[in-house]
Amino acid sequence: MRSIRPIEPPEIPASGGTISAVQVQKKDADRCNIFLDGSFAFGLHMNIVAEHGLRKGKRLDEEQCRSLVESDTYFKALKRCVDYLAYRPRTQQEIDRRLKDLQVSDAIAQQVSDRLNELGYLDDERFALQWAASRQRSKGFGPRRLEVELIRKGIPSALAKRAVSEVCSEESVEDSLSEQLQKAMHRYRRESDASKRERKILGFLTRRGFDPGAIRDALRTAEG
Repeated sequence: MRSIRPIEPPEIPASGGTISAVQVQKKDADRCNIFLDGSFAFGLHMNIVAEHGLRKGKRLDEEQCRSLVESDTYFKALKRCVDYLAYRPRTQQEIDRRLKDLQVSDAIAQQVSDRLNELGYLDDERFALQWAASRQRSKGFGPRRLEVELIRKGIPSALAKRAVSEVCSEESVEDSLSEQLQKAMHRYRRESDASKRERKILGFLTRRGFDPGAIRDALRTAEG
């Protein structure tokens, strides 16, 4: 698994300094580079620059610089989480883990989490329904596999069970089982020992989340 680069605060000038320039970053128009006494000091989100009225000629002591940089950590963490969400929806637990990996304070982690919820980016119930429907459709997994996957993603057990039962109608589960059974029978078609072949098929389909009793019934029907 790829390691997560934590958010590391820049080194703060020991005695602060006087702002000599405030420049919008070329790669991110929402951020500004702050120069103190002619040298680059640190970057800040535009909101912080505006809120604190940062401009050329303003004097900042070390403590003020440190406070500004700490405030900026929130915006960095929020952006990293939004980028993380861009790949696919995430559960609250996945976001909590990402914030822990970013090594931000508990207060900032809570602030970021609250903002993501406020924006509608985090909704475990919606995630559970979408994930279960997508995995059933794309992978043909049965209810048990879907439920386990959701729990591993951080969805509470009761919510995972409810979402799977809503997505997996009796008809859709039967269709998925029939399709996966055909794959299993093809995969183990060269197994000459009928008993071993049945055990392998049973194991394959059980791992994919189907009830063993339903598998045996479907196998008997398929083999006539």
